[in-house]
Amino acid sequence: MTRSLRSATALTLLFAFGSPALAADAQALADSIARQLGKNSVTFSVESAEEDGDDVILKGVTITPGENNPANIAEIRLKDVEESDDRFRIGEIEAPEMTVAKEGKTLEFAGASFTGLIVPKENNTDPLLSGSMMLEGAEVGELSVSEGDKTVFAMEGASYSATPYVPGEVIESAFEVNGLQADFSGVEDPKVRGTMAALGYEQLAGDISLKGSWNPADGRMQISEYKLDVDDAAAINLTLDIGGITAQFIQQANELAAKQRAGEIKEEAMGFAMLGLMQQLSLNGAQLRLDDASLTGKLLDFAAAQQGARREDVVNMAKGMMPMFLMRLQNPDFATRTANAAGAYLDDPQSLTVTVAPASPVPFAQIMGAAMSAPNTIPDILSVEVTAND
Repeated sequence: MTRSLRSATALTLLFAFGSPALAADAQALADSIARQLGKNSVTFSVESAEEDGDDVILKGVTITPGENNPANIAEIRLKDVEESDDRFRIGEIEAPEMTVAKEGKTLEFAGASFTGLIVPKENNTDPLLSGSMMLEGAEVGELSVSEGDKTVFAMEGASYSATPYVPGEVIESAFEVNGLQADFSGVEDPKVRGTMAALGYEQLAGDISLKGSWNPADGRMQISEYKLDVDDAAAINLTLDIGGITAQFIQQANELAAKQRAGEIKEEAMGFAMLGLMQQLSLNGAQLRLDDASLTGKLLDFAAAQQGARREDVVNMAKGMMPMFLMRLQNPDFATRTANAAGAYLDDPQSLTVTVAPASPVPFAQIMGAAMSAPNTIPDILSVEVTAND
């Protein structure tokens, strides 16, 4: 799985960075960081870059993500910086604790640490680093957002780890967000607030986990776990196996994105170009699984209360309508199997699983073609099965 910092880079840099052991190298590192972030519409500038032993100190840092307001940071220390012919490696970047109060809300952040950041130089020819930087690890501390005496959002912490990047070798990575908490009792929208209260979910807590691997040589990306687990509600987990996401594919996607940002390619043409890129991909398999822990029952009870009926009435109505709805797929066998599984789940909500398991990899081009010309064949092409309580 790629550890590209395309979406996380700006946040990472809002907290800190690192580089080589000479003053000239320090400035070269700052320039390399600015160049890579610029490829992702983030403006990065420093007033000075100085060496301090194996560390680099960046002073007067300004970071502007896209059209957003700039963030000004007085000083960032980049620890244990190493330099090679075509890249820098920053050993560690520490994000300090901070408290920000604005418009009646207070954000408290316990700090973070980022390790093993690879920053390519301008002469770097690695296609994977063409539009990104690579990160080996991160530990993010507690974060909370409060309004008055009430905490409306909190996170105990987050972590990320990945095997050191070696061109052509498999990358294993894992990401976790622990102790998420959200309070909906103070939401401004009365409909949302009332619905969450009726469901008994005024406060929600849970965790997120993501594990996977990516082989840039053959392009196989396997997500073995992508789970959102909400306490006393449900857990939903996605697994995915895709082929064709090679380093060259990433480079081509980065080049297209750069052309779009530069105005060299229009939005419609960009869409066609991305469709062309996607034809390089293939689907090996996937699974989406829901494990219920009260959510389904509460939703059924809520729907019944809205209609002045009983849960059993809502279940029977749904089971009666489902075959007719699924017949629109024009695949009677699949519709029958799916309706039976869904009915069994509604009668006894434990788990519901959708599995895609083709006998051999299916090119995205074939899937897109079937979706346009014969959508009823997709369940058979992909060997889709829906099962309940297994």
